[in-house]
Amino acid sequence: MTDINGLRSRLLTTQQLLGRGLSSQALSRSVEARELIRIRPGFYVEGDARELPRDARHLLSVLAADTALGCPVFSHSSAAVILGLPSWGLALRRVVVSEDGAKGRTRTTNLTAHRTLRLRRDDVISVDGLRVTKPALTVVDLATSARRDAAVAVADAAVNGGLVSVPALECALEQAVGRMGIKKARAAMVMVDGRSESVAETLSRLSFSDYGLPTPETQANIFDTHGNRIARVDFFWREYGVIGECDGFGKYFDGADSAETRRRLAREKDRDAELMALGYRVVHWRWADLEQPWLLAERIRRVLFPVAA
Repeated sequence: MTDINGLRSRLLTTQQLLGRGLSSQALSRSVEARELIRIRPGFYVEGDARELPRDARHLLSVLAADTALGCPVFSHSSAAVILGLPSWGLALRRVVVSEDGAKGRTRTTNLTAHRTLRLRRDDVISVDGLRVTKPALTVVDLATSARRDAAVAVADAAVNGGLVSVPALECALEQAVGRMGIKKARAAMVMVDGRSESVAETLSRLSFSDYGLPTPETQANIFDTHGNRIARVDFFWREYGVIGECDGFGKYFDGADSAETRRRLAREKDRDAELMALGYRVVHWRWADLEQPWLLAERIRRVLFPVAA
């Protein structure tokens, strides 16, 4: 999860900058020269914030909005980022808040405000001083409004991380009866599997369903003939003797030097050899393959059904 308090210290207000001796004209020139970034009226950060990850940049806008709007309730994609949930596929150009009032939605350049009569006191929690919709409500909000794949990825991560249980999601869905998008939300929540450990695994699983592949076991343990566990695999089509592994970039390269990367690759090669010696067929894919899921599905289909293919 991004260090929210660390980001808070990066915020600069117009008053602070003027207090440093900058004139209004000099402030404007600093923005034009990309030395400062104006993230909303009256709030700036140093230009090096452009190098921050996407989620961190969004949180800077959230923190500025928190001060400017007087502690609003952040929801939808902004809530997901605050809660440390994946933002893949979510729109982060605007900060999103929910507020009491007649149903509806308003947008400005920097903000989307959802008005709802349903926001209750126990729907809101505090995270590092920010008021945010609780995880179950955040997931349902996104399930009603975001693309299915992004919503399921958020839900999978929330369940996997222990932020919410499946029964709590079901309860939140029931409380959302009558909301726009509830039918779409229900369809998305049927696909939730808290055993998924990454967005890539979630997208893989959804692709299997979309393209008519048999449903695999997820995070399955594989044992040798003596009953010793030799591996836990991402996907296992037990009936077909096929193992699927989704190799995210971080699996080999996240924080690893070249020597460690080589060791990780060697361990995977050894493990694959051991699995194949037991009679299993192993298929690997990467993030790039998920960009063309129909091709990935066809490749897996050929492994599952080599004769029929």
